[in-house]
Amino acid sequence: MTSSTAHRTAVGALVGAAWVGGLFAAGPLVGGFALAAAGEWIIVRSPGWLSTMAVSQLGFFAKPVLVAAVVAGVIAVCAATALAWPRFARGKRPVAVGLGTVATAALFFALGTGISLEFVGGLFVALVPPYVVAHLLTTPRVASNRRRFLERVGAVAVGSVVSLGGLRAGAGWIAGPQESPRVEEPLERSVSPPSGDPAFDFEGMPPAITSPDSHYVVDITVNKPVIDPEEWTLQIDGTVQEPYELSYDELLAHEGSLEQPTTMVCISNQVGGDLIGTGHWTGVPLSELVADAGPTESAVDVVTHAADGYSEAIPIELVEREDILVAFGMGGRTLETEHGFPARLLIPGRYGMKMTKWITRIEIVDRDHEAYWEERGWDEEAVVETMAYVRGAERDGDRVEIGGVAFAGLETGVEEISAVEVSVDGGDRWHEAEVESQIAPHAWRRWRYAFDAPDETEFDVVVRAIEADGTVQTDEESSPRPSGATGWHRTSVSV
Repeated sequence: MTSSTAHRTAVGALVGAAWVGGLFAAGPLVGGFALAAAGEWIIVRSPGWLSTMAVSQLGFFAKPVLVAAVVAGVIAVCAATALAWPRFARGKRPVAVGLGTVATAALFFALGTGISLEFVGGLFVALVPPYVVAHLLTTPRVASNRRRFLERVGAVAVGSVVSLGGLRAGAGWIAGPQESPRVEEPLERSVSPPSGDPAFDFEGMPPAITSPDSHYVVDITVNKPVIDPEEWTLQIDGTVQEPYELSYDELLAHEGSLEQPTTMVCISNQVGGDLIGTGHWTGVPLSELVADAGPTESAVDVVTHAADGYSEAIPIELVEREDILVAFGMGGRTLETEHGFPARLLIPGRYGMKMTKWITRIEIVDRDHEAYWEERGWDEEAVVETMAYVRGAERDGDRVEIGGVAFAGLETGVEEISAVEVSVDGGDRWHEAEVESQIAPHAWRRWRYAFDAPDETEFDVVVRAIEADGTVQTDEESSPRPSGATGWHRTSVSV
């Protein structure tokens, strides 16, 4: 690569990086990081198997990795453009500025931003950094001197970080708070989460109730909706006799509200994966909200619509269950934005894909509604497969203790796990584990198995659950798509 070629490529990459920084700094003015909109576009249009692989392999990091890939792609495109278009690297930028303005505006519109003072301010904040960087790095004296160019790059990099931080802070001050002050505020009602048996609290074991901060988060949205609860309403309408709506305060004060520990599992979770948790939720039974609207005889599905455009549906017959909640609280506080503030759906025994976050509307329809993941080939009912996972292991002298969690779909609302069996030699011999008393009808069961092993430190552990009717959890291995992963959890444990 010649000096001129390297120079043009470096300038293009740095201008691209400055544009990315400008887009980030403009985020508070336009409703989020604009390149995240491109990430969401990819998510929505990607095939189901690809999203499964991404979530399964990367878990919590799937979306950050996607956004990082989009950022890297933008920088690479700018570098390639500068390489193929020498005039760009020599400071002839009118066309480039025009294209940058169009591209920035398009990204802002993708975020749902309309024409406003914030929109104009966002354009200015996003476009000034790349323009300044291009000007500083393409002056003739700098371009013709390698040492001077490298010195200027260092100075521009330091100055850009400081300037972008200032721009971001200024944009945030102008835009005002980016999250409602009522997110995670204490609930007015007294909440009493169950604590579980201390005998099951040893190295590696999860607590009986997962804290909101530790509970997994998976959704298709990169920029989480920031909703003002003072303006938010929950609409209940459609094929009903008396449509109505509730304000946020009316939902919180609903006389039918109740507490409910519930285990939630992502349908993309691999056997033994971390995309599972048991939260202590507070909410109003969906059955009461729907009944108050008076569904007509032609009602078929109940569709929950979210602020980010997502929707899910469940049959009207399923809504008769009193354990399906429109949840507004978790762990004694209102929901975090990541968990669906101000309200989300909670369906015990179904995979998380059915549990719409950021609900704005409950629509009763007279037809079968094909939801987002169903359109992509996933199972419509999404009943959780019976599972048992290894989680913890601890040694006390010659005594070894191994434990984990077990869970089933709990369709009937009664205990469906009757026993857990463990093998510490790869499946040759099986032993019945001690199972914790159930803390709630829709919560996982923690289990443990203790044995003497004075001369062994490595164990090939296999675990399986037994359902209430005596059915042994299937050992047939299947991928998460389309109905959830199956198979016995096998892992090596060293203590």
